[in-house]
Amino acid sequence: MKVGLQMYSVKESFGKDPMGTMEKVAELGYRYWEICAFNSSGPYNFGLDLPVEEAVPFLKRLGVVIIGAHIGEKDLRDDQYLETFFDYQAAIGCLNPGIDSIFCQTAGEIREKAALLNKCGRMCKARGMRFHYHNHFHEFQPFDGIRMLDHILDNTDPELVDFELDTYWALRGGQDPVQLIGQYGGRICMLHQKDLPAQYHGPLNLFDGFHDPAVPVRGGVDFHPDRKEDFVEVGTGIMDIQSIIDAGNRSQIPYITLEQDATKLDEIESVALSMASFRKYRGIEWD
Repeated sequence: MKVGLQMYSVKESFGKDPMGTMEKVAELGYRYWEICAFNSSGPYNFGLDLPVEEAVPFLKRLGVVIIGAHIGEKDLRDDQYLETFFDYQAAIGCLNPGIDSIFCQTAGEIREKAALLNKCGRMCKARGMRFHYHNHFHEFQPFDGIRMLDHILDNTDPELVDFELDTYWALRGGQDPVQLIGQYGGRICMLHQKDLPAQYHGPLNLFDGFHDPAVPVRGGVDFHPDRKEDFVEVGTGIMDIQSIIDAGNRSQIPYITLEQDATKLDEIESVALSMASFRKYRGIEWD
């Protein structure tokens, strides 16, 4: 596997100095980026804050490949935005755009939104790309006795919709990331990685006393991915990341991508520390 970076990890730095931030993370060795529309604004709010004619030579100069790009759930029904977003991603050479998550209250709503994911998959396929779904913890909540994630994967076309497994959030949903890689490996396009603090005092499984698994998780209400005390940099916490890398390689997953949802450090220091840890693991392919 190769190491990637979800640019959400440097969102505050990017907001202040987009070009400087991108230069810095490339210098650290991050050459496979997943960009994030939430980071950017203005007429080119597709993750880079640059028009195509500037983005392409800029990425080439840095030696960067765009492996992914995230939209939000609010974008799923906005076909005009989706067309423009996917056109931009295809033009800059993006491989695998995706969505950061969906939230649902019933199994029927999951199936309805899965149809929208298939639509995005068809739009990407027409442009020579693939689409993917990214999990948080709530996808491991049961609906009608079946995990939300299984509803999503069972109701999306494997030829159109891949799966981006966030190993941290799977762990917080009470799952074994290594087991999930073995189960879903054929659909996983990349992994997301961060780490859980050794000093963390809350429940490891968020359905164990934090959130009732019988009550559907509501986005923006029951879900808090920005609490700095919940995250540490790769290799500084308690996750068995070497086993995750080994499992990813067995399943021929091409990328393990740092997504640092929140950090107590300066963001550039944070991603530099994670890169130093990645360089110590076996099974990472470096250019």
